[in-house]
Amino acid sequence: MSGQRRGQVLLMLFGLVAWAVQFTIIYGVTSTLCGRGWADKTFLGFDVVPATILLTTLVTFAATAAALIWSIRSYRQTERQSAAMADGFMSHAAVLINGLSLVVILWHGIPAFILPACA
Repeated sequence: MSGQRRGQVLLMLFGLVAWAVQFTIIYGVTSTLCGRGWADKTFLGFDVVPATILLTTLVTFAATAAALIWSIRSYRQTERQSAAMADGFMSHAAVLINGLSLVVILWHGIPAFILPACA
């Protein structure tokens, strides 16, 4: 696989990887803290579970938003250059996947503030 193609694949999958990281951290930390009875603990004045969820959601959302902006620029560049069909497809797929990943990241982050941590 060429260097350019590898970069396109990584850009295309970035949002899904960010979502998987967010999902793992949110549910891993929540289940560990709830299982050990530490869900009501605080760190620097913040409840640990909501703070972890908020921080993880913000970081993954920002990283995926940056990947979305980068993929939009890549898509526009491939449109202007009349690039190969594979390049156009991968750029278009990157925009769609990263955009959908933003929605999914919010979808998992927001309910954590509506529902109790260990319900």
